[in-house]
Amino acid sequence: MKKGILITLGILVALIGLLALSPFLFKDKIKQAIDDQLAQNINAKVGYDVDQFGLSIFSNFPNITVSLGGISLVGTVEEFKGDTLFAADKFRLELDIMSVISGDKIKIKGIYLDKAKIVTIMAANGKSSWDITVPSTDTTAAAPEEPSTLSIGIEKWEVKNSTIIYDDRTLPMYAKFEKFNHEGSGDITADIYDLTTSTHIEETYINFDGITYLNHHVFDAKAKVNIDMAKSKYTFLDNQFAINDFKFGFNGFLAMPAEGMDMDITYEAKETDFKNILSLVPGIYTKDYTDLKTSGTLAFNGYVKGMMTDTQMPGFSLNLLVKDGMLQYPDLPAALKNVAIDLNVDAKDGNLDHLVVNLKKFHMDMGTTPIDARLLSKGMDPYDLDANVLAKVNLEEITKIFPVEGTQLKGALGVDIKAKGKYSDSLHLMPIVDALFTIDNGYVKSKDFPLPLEQVFLKTSIKSPGDMVNTVVNLERFQMLLDKEKFEATAVVKNLDNISYEATVKGIIDLAKMTKIYPIEGTTLTGRINADIKTKGTMADIDAGKYQNTSTSGTMSIDKLTYSATDFPQGMTISNAAFVFDPGKMNITSMSGTAGKSDYAVNGYFANYMGYVFGAKDSTLYGVLNYSGNKLDVNEWMAEDETATAAPADTAASSMSVFEVPKNYDFVFNANVKEVLYDNLNMQSFAGSVLVKEGILKLKGLNFLTLGGKFQSDMTYNTQNIKDPKFDMDLKIQQLGFKEAFAAFNTVKKIAPVAKNIEGKMDMNIVMSGGLDQAMNVVYNTLNGSGSMFIPNAQLANSKVLDGLASVTKTKELSPLALNNVKVNFKIVDGNLILEPFDVKAGEIKMNVGGGSKLDGDMDLLVKMDVPTGELGNAAAGAISNLAGTTVTAPKNIKMDLNVTGTYDNPKVRLVKTSAGEGGNASVKENVTAAAKTEVKKQLENNEQVKQAQAELAKQQKEAEDKLKQEQARLQKEAEDKAKKEATKQANDLLKKGLPKF
Repeated sequence: MKKGILITLGILVALIGLLALSPFLFKDKIKQAIDDQLAQNINAKVGYDVDQFGLSIFSNFPNITVSLGGISLVGTVEEFKGDTLFAADKFRLELDIMSVISGDKIKIKGIYLDKAKIVTIMAANGKSSWDITVPSTDTTAAAPEEPSTLSIGIEKWEVKNSTIIYDDRTLPMYAKFEKFNHEGSGDITADIYDLTTSTHIEETYINFDGITYLNHHVFDAKAKVNIDMAKSKYTFLDNQFAINDFKFGFNGFLAMPAEGMDMDITYEAKETDFKNILSLVPGIYTKDYTDLKTSGTLAFNGYVKGMMTDTQMPGFSLNLLVKDGMLQYPDLPAALKNVAIDLNVDAKDGNLDHLVVNLKKFHMDMGTTPIDARLLSKGMDPYDLDANVLAKVNLEEITKIFPVEGTQLKGALGVDIKAKGKYSDSLHLMPIVDALFTIDNGYVKSKDFPLPLEQVFLKTSIKSPGDMVNTVVNLERFQMLLDKEKFEATAVVKNLDNISYEATVKGIIDLAKMTKIYPIEGTTLTGRINADIKTKGTMADIDAGKYQNTSTSGTMSIDKLTYSATDFPQGMTISNAAFVFDPGKMNITSMSGTAGKSDYAVNGYFANYMGYVFGAKDSTLYGVLNYSGNKLDVNEWMAEDETATAAPADTAASSMSVFEVPKNYDFVFNANVKEVLYDNLNMQSFAGSVLVKEGILKLKGLNFLTLGGKFQSDMTYNTQNIKDPKFDMDLKIQQLGFKEAFAAFNTVKKIAPVAKNIEGKMDMNIVMSGGLDQAMNVVYNTLNGSGSMFIPNAQLANSKVLDGLASVTKTKELSPLALNNVKVNFKIVDGNLILEPFDVKAGEIKMNVGGGSKLDGDMDLLVKMDVPTGELGNAAAGAISNLAGTTVTAPKNIKMDLNVTGTYDNPKVRLVKTSAGEGGNASVKENVTAAAKTEVKKQLENNEQVKQAQAELAKQQKEAEDKLKQEQARLQKEAEDKAKKEATKQANDLLKKGLPKF
């Protein structure tokens, strides 16, 4: 038995060991499956920390847990290029262990995210940032898809401490959910299943069309939904939602047939305590919320029912009823009481033209002061209005009802509004309006500033008999006194169809004191503004540019202004500024200060500033600004990219994006700065003009010193089509180092990599144009231009091209190659560099180089070399002279044509031909010998003695041949005669003997 126990324990240990090792055995397989799926399906830049890729079986036994750290997904498509769509500190997958071992499909059972950021952007054109799946390029019919190595059958998912952003620019709507925690479960592979989720969001922010509906609200939801995949139907089973302490629930269903969405949903408040709806009011849901004394009831319900399509809305209704509401903070003497609200919002058929907003009653007693309001609105455009608001609030009583820590309020606030009739801006309809807003002897004192803002008076009225033409908005009086410094303003606006205006502003505003009384979160603002301005005119004259018919005059000065904010950490200052206004111009007589690390001094003017401010038809802002400074640090204003490394200056290093040049600007910006820092360039004595007009930015007469060279340039940046920005430039450079240019400019690296091996300087003129991508990088295949380069004194060394030429030609004088007084003309065609043939000398070797390099790095150069033969040529000629029996001389030079292909770092050199007619990889010695033979042959052909000897020899040969022919003919005749005699003799002898007998 003991032996059996030991065997059993051994087997268990082996199994546990196998389970412990299994993740590592299959680690490469799992990682490869993930990488393959990402590469095949995702058209975005996916990154994760390889060192944080881990596997475990024990954390979620019997499943395998895959862990990824530092994962990110960055957009690479068009307008979303460079946008982070997804990032997470930790990302875990639970995998079915048997699916991993079997090798069939790896099945995902769970997904877990920690500290994630998920961003969805809907561009104005309707395109989503998550359209990142790789489209199929296969246009053939019905080819079977290659099976995926992953199978998604998620049973559970969880998101912790994350941020979700939804930015829909088609509506527009922006939503942000901070400290987002969510978990869910359900067999999503089933056709019908129940989905259970739980969500908690610590801070919810929703802004729709410029109006903020939720701001730092807590959101909770527990939902159970039955999902029928075949019918695309979602039925709400048991659901509870809460915004702060306001709880409500859903019942019904939502279905998605072939077109649109069909829904029948009802909702209602889960609790009827008035205190719950108070939690939605900003400023009330605070740390003191739990101690509020409240009473009263509420009812909140509604429905959404019907089809939603591109052209149809479902019917909907919302009802809110509050009775006998009361709240009182425990430490404050007065209460907000008798709160009554009866609100109905209804569009039964879903047609917004039939929308009815009926606030039948709104009443509250703020201390001893009643506030009443009523509103009935029908339709959308035009609005049929019938409304009135009446309140006379003692401001001191507000602090007795609501906690306003460290602040004293006094004075009276009055609101009296009556409006009845139709309103439509597009149809120029105006209801009958009689409205008055007043503040009498207002007083505000903050604990952060010892002196009060006092003697605050406001009287503003709006009166309309029921049309736009006779409507009058009158700011009859605005006055305030702070630290014995008065500020006051008046304004009258008449005829909303053709606005006429008259306004005055006079006095001092101390921004530091004002922001202590009215703090701006995350912002520091100090300084003094002193204004005395009067203006009068009509929009018709401004639209027509008839500024002489308007009257604007006065002055404004700014002293010791400082500004910084959370989203503007660099900050800026205005040490002093002085402005003078007249009808046509706003003159900046002087302005100086700092912007971040940069200093500036500005003067000039803006014209048509009134039209620009009021948004007139011709609202182009004209002007001239003269800018000077000691230092301008452009890098400080470029968007940060934590993943970007230092990059050459003509790339954006992912830290820049295309910026649109305003089409309604037309001004000249003259700059003179001692030092400009841009990326890795330090530019000295920077001067030139910037012209901004109709969406085009032009740099004219730009001069600066950098990298040891002098630059002069005219340049244009064109964003008239922001999706296809373009540039052109005319650049002159003097005494720029080759290596410095290679290190600083990506364009040089791309089309002229030889620069990294040249020690010396150059002068260059270049005219070039091309396109830019959305990260401000040059699109090289659009690059076209021409230019010339002069090299007075430089040296090319450690070049593999030179090494290749030397190896083939067996010469030793090529490296280092001296470049003295070399002029090179070149062209750039679709990003390819084309060199016109130019001469260069290596010792006694003459070279002529032409050809170019392509965008992919391949070269195609023709190098013509004229090599002196020297002693080698004389020796070869002497040897041939001895053989020929006459004196010959070798050629002084041999010419070779060589073709250089491949890349600059991996060149291929081939000998095309030589003056000896030989090609291939023959050495100089072989070519010199061949050339000597060719030369001897030519010399022998041109020698007179040789020609005479050859003629005499030919004559003698001909005579010998003639004699030989004559002798042969004589001998043949003698032989024939002898044969005839012998035959006759034999015939006679035969006759003498007689004929034979038979």
